[in-house]
Amino acid sequence: MTTTAPARQEVLPRLIRAGAAPGYLGMCRAEFNASARPHLTEIRIGKQGIAFCRYELDAFADEYIQKNLKKKPAREDDSPCSERRGEATWREKPSRASTKGPGSGTSTKSSKVSDFKKALEQAKGKKRSST
Repeated sequence: MTTTAPARQEVLPRLIRAGAAPGYLGMCRAEFNASARPHLTEIRIGKQGIAFCRYELDAFADEYIQKNLKKKPAREDDSPCSERRGEATWREKPSRASTKGPGSGTSTKSSKVSDFKKALEQAKGKKRSST
């Protein structure tokens, strides 16, 4: 009887280092330094390390989203975006295929049997030497 070890559960760190904080918020470093960093508490780690509290980053993200949220104006007809006003839906649009019905399957381009035989002979013929 074999037993399997319990699955490892990933634990998010409470402190996020300064290099990873912009990525955590989905920002480039310049935007992070301009808009987020002035509002966050820097936490020293050792002699040179700087980190930010994940909870504080989350709270900043919530405020940032609310501040920069752009709502789309309501449309009169509430139809899906793929449909244009005044046009039939895509299912009702006529097909660009021929409306003549089934055809004989003959080509509309005139070609001679001799042209086909010539091409066939060239394809079967010996390949030219590359030298």
